[in-house]
Order: sequence, then structure tokens, then C-alpha cells
Amino acid sequence: MELNDNATIIEALATIDKIDMENPKQSIFPIYEGYIHNYLQLFWNPEDNTIYDDVGLFAYGPDENGNLRRFMPIRDDINFILYPDSVIDLQVDSGC
Repeated sequence: MELNDNATIIEALATIDKIDMENPKQSIFPIYEGYIHNYLQLFWNPEDNTIYDDVGLFAYGPDENGNLRRFMPIRDDINFILYPDSVIDLQVDSGC
């Protein structure tokens, strides 16, 4: 499933959630009943429309040579339009 040309991180996470709901056995992350309902729940605070502070975020798009060097300021601007072929790594701090 591809994203629209003007997709944000919220739309990207919602797309992943949709794929997981349609194919739960193929998901790399188990969605537990009653605890975790989707990826969006883990990373996005809907009350503030922000990425949670305890989420590590690595978000870069390719430069003209294909190297991941174009920083995407998603934490500062949740509505930032993602670069085509970008890579976004999100990591929740487990509090350990």
C-alpha cells in the first residue's frame, strides 16, 4: 500500500495500522487485545497532536544521491509532508 504524495506521519502510521488489521498474522508486532490497539496509539498523542516525548524518532528522506540526509522535522511539525522514499524509525522508551 502506498501513501499519497502529501502524507504525514499520522497518515503513514494509520496506513500501517490498516495493513495490520487486514493481515494480523503477517504483522511483525502483536497487537494485544485490551492493551495496544494500533501503532498510532503508541506514538501519537491525539490530545496535543504530537509525537509522545518518550518516543525516539529518526526521520530522513533521500538526498539527490539517494543518501538518507534530508531531515524531516516531524517532532516540531506533526503535519510535515513526508519526503518520497523516506525512512522513519520510531522507538518507544520502555522506561528501563
